[in-house]
Amino acid sequence: MLSLIINTFLHMICKRGLSIVLVFLYYRSYDSNNLYVAARLYYRNKENLIVNILRQGERSSSDDRLGLKFWTKSAVPCLLLVSLTGSLQAQAAGWTITPKVQVDLVNKHFDDPPTEVASTIDGIVGSDLAAVQSRRDVDIQSGQGKTLQMVRTVIPPKIDGVMDEVWSTAPAIVDFHQVNPIEYAAPSEKTVIRVLYDENFLYVSGMLYYDDLDDITANQMIQNANLQFDDKFRIYINPFNDGRNGYLFQINANGIRSEAIVENVRNLNWDWTSIWFSSATATDYGWFGEIAIPYKTISFDPNSATWGISLYRDVMTKKESIAWTSYNRSVDPSNFGSAQGFSDLEQGLGLDLIPGFTVTNRKAYNPSTSVTELDPTLDVFYKMTPNLTAALTFNSDFSATDVDARQVQLTRFNLFFPEQRRFFLQEADIFEFGGINRNAKPFFSRRIGIGPNSEQVDVEAGGKLTGRVGPWNVGVLAVKQGGNSDFVSEGGRVVNDSDLFVGRVSANVLGQSTIGAIATSGNPNSDESNSVVGTDFNYLNTRSFDNVTIQGQAWYQQSNTGGLEGEDFAWGARLSSPNRVGFGGGVGYTEIGKNFFPALGFVNRTGIKQNNIVIGHTKRFSAGSWLRSFENQFKGFRVSNIEGDLASEQLEFRLFKVENQTGDEAFILITDNREVLSKPFRITNEVTIPVGDYYYQRYGVDFKTGGYRALAANLRLENGGFFSGDRSTVNASITWQSYKNFTAVFEYEYNKIDLPEGNFNTQLLRLRTNIAFNSEWAWITTAQYDNQSELLGVNSRLQWIPRAGSEFYIIYNGGWIDQAVRGFERVGESATMKIGHTLRF
Repeated sequence: MLSLIINTFLHMICKRGLSIVLVFLYYRSYDSNNLYVAARLYYRNKENLIVNILRQGERSSSDDRLGLKFWTKSAVPCLLLVSLTGSLQAQAAGWTITPKVQVDLVNKHFDDPPTEVASTIDGIVGSDLAAVQSRRDVDIQSGQGKTLQMVRTVIPPKIDGVMDEVWSTAPAIVDFHQVNPIEYAAPSEKTVIRVLYDENFLYVSGMLYYDDLDDITANQMIQNANLQFDDKFRIYINPFNDGRNGYLFQINANGIRSEAIVENVRNLNWDWTSIWFSSATATDYGWFGEIAIPYKTISFDPNSATWGISLYRDVMTKKESIAWTSYNRSVDPSNFGSAQGFSDLEQGLGLDLIPGFTVTNRKAYNPSTSVTELDPTLDVFYKMTPNLTAALTFNSDFSATDVDARQVQLTRFNLFFPEQRRFFLQEADIFEFGGINRNAKPFFSRRIGIGPNSEQVDVEAGGKLTGRVGPWNVGVLAVKQGGNSDFVSEGGRVVNDSDLFVGRVSANVLGQSTIGAIATSGNPNSDESNSVVGTDFNYLNTRSFDNVTIQGQAWYQQSNTGGLEGEDFAWGARLSSPNRVGFGGGVGYTEIGKNFFPALGFVNRTGIKQNNIVIGHTKRFSAGSWLRSFENQFKGFRVSNIEGDLASEQLEFRLFKVENQTGDEAFILITDNREVLSKPFRITNEVTIPVGDYYYQRYGVDFKTGGYRALAANLRLENGGFFSGDRSTVNASITWQSYKNFTAVFEYEYNKIDLPEGNFNTQLLRLRTNIAFNSEWAWITTAQYDNQSELLGVNSRLQWIPRAGSEFYIIYNGGWIDQAVRGFERVGESATMKIGHTLRF
């Protein structure tokens, strides 16, 4: 059943005293020939009502009147209220509309609407104007303004994937709509979500119905796995109800957990992990899942009875996403509904102690050495208030984090690897600055714990204070990093112990925007002093324009580095409209002085001025079409030195990108490139590209199959110029997930490069296997080889996670160097056993 209600409030102050008009438009699929309209006109003084004509068909320009004009554009109905005389009349191109509601202005009486829609307007067309006005902010389509009255339970539900009777005390939430493929269309599958709470937990249950049980996609069985291509349901919460940040918790049909922090309204940080509980079981209608979120896991304002909330579901075989609220094909804090009625929430002492220890045996070959180390570890998290968290780490060990995916280096600039360590990811969104993703990022926590020769150094102790106080977002980080003098190899750079500091503060302004400042001090890679200060303004407006988002950033930074003077600034500005339908794009400008150096941040290109532009258009098709979307996009950037001389330029065209209803994609790629080398570029040990001005074009095609398939594949083929010669590229990946206990991913990248200065090729191979014995035990192995380093690396991890917060790992790391004639020769290996358990008070 398609139900559409548009509530329009017209505040009118006129000489006759008309103060407000309420108009309700109904369209129901059971009665496709009729348009239902009801109107109530309120007067400050009833004597101001003027009605002279009482017979149908007669006209009077002196009567009070309200009318309706209706037309369509691209099959989308648009409404304009202009006048009404006697009875309601409407016409629309392509529609046959018969008025069904007679309005008697003398008696101010409305005929009863059909029974099927009576419940829809009950409480809206009523005698209490104040009650009507209290709902004026509800957007019926997007759901913004929806409210959920929270129910407190005395008996907590058992999180076992079985429907308890206690769930019957919670209201059933069923008013969902599609986000994709057709936003606000009726979902193809039924969804019933219920939410409860008590003093310790927020509880969520989901009944996920399927017309065909074979449509259920549940390939992941390892906790905290990537659920991108699995069916799932999730809850978004924004405990501060500020429309800016929040948390996401989701599970699949196997009860596997995955979570994220919502950063800066629309960004999701999937590297964040936390303690919460879930379970799911198969049913004869689909599957049933339960979630319990401890208040000890999240930050919130104990004085607020209202949280932002939304609910979401994916059906991957149909590539359909379903939500309780959304706007412009996005579910984010700016369009959450409200969960009202929270009270007396407890966090206990708000203290988490995570003691643990690691035992590691390291071996090296040529010369042969072996050492065994026993290291105790301790992490402490203390909520000073429910919305302000202090964290401490001692003798930190990060051996259980995922191994970095290797990257092929064919540019002159440093590669970027994301942070994966839990301590640094906790409330990492607070430290984000200016919307900067890479170059000129003032704080990049991955710098900490890495020495000047890319070796791992100890993080002896660290402290962090993060949270929100009123409109302020506050983050402070202090770390004691050990030096490398005890183990640095001959010829390597030596660094002593260092104290590192980061402070960040921002204030919420203008509804969805922030203004803030950042300061850093310390240099993890050198004994030279370094500090950075900066200020930024982040603008976001997702609601003022119809289906159009406006986003902007402006920032300025200044560094102070021992031995460097002048030109140590950086600044930038960007304005964009990242829309998911129709036109979108943005422009930006960045300037970075040649001596700007954020030692605790990331910078890979200085002494530049850079202009960026993105323009694109996306058309989406109806569900009856085999195509889901058609997109074209243009990207361009131009980099010059500070004097204005060109250094790099690229124009990229992504043309004819098509996606079908099952998620398969394809597009054509064309790039124009220009590189001006002011000094030689040593691309390999044997090949150096000389100074010069190089212009070349590249062409490619990209294919991708739906990721939910048992056998999914990606393929990109490129060919064309490369500096003074040619380059052919193959990027391919195959994912095999035939059943939920085993997944294998093979990735291959090949570059064949022919230059007048020399020919060479690069190869990168990666194989990852996930074996899940059950939802607690898993064996994860990653093997990588590239012919640039000629190193084969293997990381294998056996993990046991009996419950969230309790972990046991056995980790093996091995390395072999390719010696060509002699084959692979072992260079080193390590084996680690790690145990950790969270104690909550």
